[in-house]
Amino acid sequence: MLKLDLMLQYTRFAPLLHSRPRIQRCTLQTMEFVKLNAAGNDFIAFDLRGAKGAPWTPTPAQTSQWCERRRGIGADGVLLMRPGGVGADFHLTFLNPDGSEAFCGNGARAAFAWWRSLSDNAFNEAHFTALDGLHEGHWVEGEPCVDLMLTELPRDTAHGAFVHSGTEHLVLGMPGDELSGLDLDALATPLRHHGDFAPNGVNVNVVATTPDADGFYAMRTYEKGVEGETLSCGSGTVAAAAVLRWSSSGEAFKFRAPGGTLGVVFADEKRAWLSGPVEMPFSGTILLS
Repeated sequence: MLKLDLMLQYTRFAPLLHSRPRIQRCTLQTMEFVKLNAAGNDFIAFDLRGAKGAPWTPTPAQTSQWCERRRGIGADGVLLMRPGGVGADFHLTFLNPDGSEAFCGNGARAAFAWWRSLSDNAFNEAHFTALDGLHEGHWVEGEPCVDLMLTELPRDTAHGAFVHSGTEHLVLGMPGDELSGLDLDALATPLRHHGDFAPNGVNVNVVATTPDADGFYAMRTYEKGVEGETLSCGSGTVAAAAVLRWSSSGEAFKFRAPGGTLGVVFADEKRAWLSGPVEMPFSGTILLS
């Protein structure tokens, strides 16, 4: 009798035990990206030149999520390569991890190197536009080199030398042997938000006052928008070179940042060429939520 009761109960509940859960299907939109590394300054890059419809820009929440190094892809910012206007091969939009738009010197070099690779390296020069206007890119001795314009020449402030090299920079000097032990966040955070640089704020660069035995100036940069130290900063390097040129003369300078080496050569007082390595370590697909 007990066996019969168990069989009846099993018969009653068997459909529930063996039924498959209903899966709610949804369509996921994807976007292809390339990871670019410019002397340790790294970016998530999208080629939007063939995109149809209204121009697409990721939301601040998306850029923040993708740039996060533990839960996302990890990057110092996002590069959007868009169709260029008249006389330009492409237009570059750079977004900080917080979603704010800015100009990025290393991002410009990385974008030019990527654009060149998409044409099977058939072209060694390009004209492109960015937030601050028209730029040129040239392939020189195996590295991408782009021009940056100084819209404000170096000037003294109570906090250091201020320069605008596509974006706002503050440059401070320090003996090279003290640079590695510097608590950059503690020094830079109050300056980055100081009222003297409102409303845009300022990037903070600390540069060795003398070069090393190989002629390189060591430097470190705290970037606004990232709100922390990056392994290198292209526009910050040009700003540092402008201050060295202003204070001690010279037309060509070499810098060693934690992420690699960069070079700056001045064409004239307000135009400088920035060079250095760029790598494309991987590509992938992002799921757009």
